[in-house]
Amino acid sequence: MIKGHDIVCFAPSDWWGMNPSCTTHIMQSLAQDNRVLYINPFSSDLLGGRSKKGFARRLARKFKSLCKWLRRPQENLYVFSPVFLPIQGKWPFDALNNALLWLQLKMVCKTLGMSHPILWVENLRSADMLDWFHPSLTVYHVSDLFSDCTYSSNRDILQRRERLITERSDVLICVSKELHQAKSAEARRVFYLPHGVDFELFRAAAEGPQPELPQLQGIDGPIAGYFGTLTALNDIELIDDCASRLPHVSFVLGGQVTGGDYEALARRPNVHLIGRVPYEQIPALCARFDVCLLNWKMSPWIRHCNPLKFFEYMASGKPIVSVPIAEIEANYSDLVSIAATHEAFCEAIERELQQDTPERAARRIAAADEHSWTRHGEKLSKIIADELAACQGETPELSLASER
Repeated sequence: MIKGHDIVCFAPSDWWGMNPSCTTHIMQSLAQDNRVLYINPFSSDLLGGRSKKGFARRLARKFKSLCKWLRRPQENLYVFSPVFLPIQGKWPFDALNNALLWLQLKMVCKTLGMSHPILWVENLRSADMLDWFHPSLTVYHVSDLFSDCTYSSNRDILQRRERLITERSDVLICVSKELHQAKSAEARRVFYLPHGVDFELFRAAAEGPQPELPQLQGIDGPIAGYFGTLTALNDIELIDDCASRLPHVSFVLGGQVTGGDYEALARRPNVHLIGRVPYEQIPALCARFDVCLLNWKMSPWIRHCNPLKFFEYMASGKPIVSVPIAEIEANYSDLVSIAATHEAFCEAIERELQQDTPERAARRIAAADEHSWTRHGEKLSKIIADELAACQGETPELSLASER
């Protein structure tokens, strides 16, 4: 593992308001031997986003995060929630936000004594901040096809920022082979490293005694389950169709609804929307599933993705039915049922419930073990160490530019 470095992470998800993301796990690992400043997102376009569902809830959650400002949840790891205006894509607001962010970042970096940090970039809004730092290395973690993001109406601005970050980064790390192939045409130092998994946590839940989960009380029959934020990207009609065709199967969807119309689906007697599940309960929830689902509408965003929950499902040993995500289809089609149509998806659920074997389950578990966060931390550290060695002697002394 790399040691003794300062790392400034422009993160894609709020540390305090959401379940851990891949970046959360990576920064926790790197903070064992380095100092990490995890910067919560300041790109929330609460007024310009496409979905207004849950606006008040999102606003309240963000306000709670902002009130924490700068905290240290573990040794060597600081979480910073900068104050900003929840609007982007309009010049006056972007300029004002940049001024606010520059002052806050300068103050925090000076307080912590950060020196020519490694920049870890995963929030596209940080494209405007790249000139403020003199980093020892800039790493762009490509965890999704950000240029095809559907959550914001400012698609052109996202694409411009994504291109700039790609050009200015020393190294790109892609979580899927589809993303690796796409970015290899744009940059020279591009690596493939898929998501990891908290392997021991999910194995312990699958192998140990099953705790009572109040969310599952009164739910009978085999469970086909999904956990994660529920949005319009999930194929709601697919689950509705499967629930109709398989009335003996209980469909459990664990997650907060932030987009899409789930009202009709929730009225089905064998469909159970159980709300947001805290991360510490997710392994136990997954252990109660009889088959795990990856049910999204196919789009370039989904085809290029590598779902974080995939290896969590795999670590549980449970059978999986997925839409044709390229990363899964290319590497795990012998261990996962891939279904491109509603009819095939429903048939795959029934088949996996009846025909999965202990041998396939053991192979899924072994595959997940190869992708533990511990193993990924070692691989990631080697990539960073090699790139730092290649850049040695080119690092300026200043950590944060003194002038905008």
